Amino acid sequence: MVSFEGRRYSVPFRFVGQEVEIRGLAGRVQFLKDAAVIAEHPRGTDARIVRTEAHYDGDDTDRVRAPMPLGRMGRRLVEIAAGNVQHRSIDLCARLAEVVR
Repeated sequence: MVSFEGRRYSVPFRFVGQEVEIRGLAGRVQFLKDAAVIAEHPRGTDARIVRTEAHYDGDDTDRVRAPMPLGRMGRRLVEIAAGNVQHRSIDLCARLAEVVR
């Protein structure tokens, strides 16, 4: 994750610990390494953490180990987080509790 304008943005995991260039453009933020765009996100969103799941996919590099893939519970939590909070029913909570068992 890279901090910019009070938000945290994801970049591909293989760039962990490396310096990247940040460009704040009209409506979007670009992240570059060696003059190549490695990530791009919308700028000025309501979200304080802006992530792209694909940034956590891939194989180990000679310098960085790939993140562990999400398990069943992690995938379900991502689905829930992507949903609209106002439309969640108590049945959803019950289904989530079933996943935990």
